[in-house]
Amino acid sequence: MLRSRRLLATADMAVAAVRCDGGGSAWSAPEPIGHFGLVLVRSGLFRRRVEGSEIVVDACSGYLERAGSEQRIAHPIGGDVCTTFTVDGAVLDATTRGAALPRERADAPIFTSPTVDVAHRALLARVTAGADTEELAERALLLVGTVVAGLAPKAVAAGFPTQRRAERVVDQVRQAVAADPGLRLADLARVTELSPYHLSRLFHRSSGVTISRLRSRLKVRQALDRLADGQRDLAALAAEAGFADQAHLTRTVRRETGRTPGQLRALLAPSGRGQPRLVHRG
Repeated sequence: MLRSRRLLATADMAVAAVRCDGGGSAWSAPEPIGHFGLVLVRSGLFRRRVEGSEIVVDACSGYLERAGSEQRIAHPIGGDVCTTFTVDGAVLDATTRGAALPRERADAPIFTSPTVDVAHRALLARVTAGADTEELAERALLLVGTVVAGLAPKAVAAGFPTQRRAERVVDQVRQAVAADPGLRLADLARVTELSPYHLSRLFHRSSGVTISRLRSRLKVRQALDRLADGQRDLAALAAEAGFADQAHLTRTVRRETGRTPGQLRALLAPSGRGQPRLVHRG
């Protein structure tokens, strides 16, 4: 029995958790594949046959799904749990700079590094924690891009600009997000003329934070200012600062500051309560 649960859905990518109880050593019926995808295995083992080529996939590996191919699956020793990443073709082309992935690599098992395995499980943990869509999408894109970079390293590396250009890109992103915090990663990629993967990786490498973390930090700073101005209604504050709801506000503020909004409200309260406020002199 196959069960699938959607974890993330954007215009460019879908991520799902898939659990299969296993059907024995017999091959399944042919399954046509209509999209590009990456499958990472969390637990279990199974065999996969694509156009006469057979591989074994386990928790230390994954594989690509090629649009237009057909697969059969067999479970010789039980079931499995996987995470599937379905990626828009335009995003893949931008990530590889238009270079096709080598056919022999595409149908072979991909042996994942500890870095990929940790990033995979960190993504799932953030889903469970209720992280916002932009953070999850950036994490998922970086994960897929890292795997693809290992299959076509020269093509992917060609997309990274010089250090001076990287610094200008970071400034472009900071300015664009400050002007419109609602800009998605894909929007910022168009502004900087980079692929979403290259932009996300470049920004993180140059600034030390992801773009989604930058966006969260700006929202938290806005929330701090509103608390210092006397905002008492946390639900209203969440809406003003661009959080999904009060719970999202609380989780993000606690992660960034180590305190809840309620604690910060008492600490930053005006009219003599809490810490003294700065006085601006003309």
